[in-house]
Amino acid sequence: MYTDFLNTLTEQNKKFFEPTIKFNQLVAKNIEQLTTVQLDAVKSFSETSLAQLKAASEIKDAQTAIDFNVSQFSALTKLSQQMIDDGQKLSQLGQEFKQNLETLAKEQLQQEKA
Repeated sequence: MYTDFLNTLTEQNKKFFEPTIKFNQLVAKNIEQLTTVQLDAVKSFSETSLAQLKAASEIKDAQTAIDFNVSQFSALTKLSQQMIDDGQKLSQLGQEFKQNLETLAKEQLQQEKA
């Protein structure tokens, strides 16, 4: 008798908390992906900045100054492209998160109707 009661209680708790657990897992996965994109962006920006700083410290004459200015333009172009790419990644992550939330909500509604 007590075993049946505990089994029923366990099943009810599982059904009650399952949507919350799935939601939390989805949020954690999304935060992990966002963090990865941000860390990659910071790493790339830092590497580019350090490379440009080193190049600036090596300016000795007019030609190296011209070369540095050309490298500055190239670095800005690279960073601009990275910002565009990162924006697209963030947009894609947002879309995936939205779709996963909608799927989770539909599953929950179907389970409640059944």
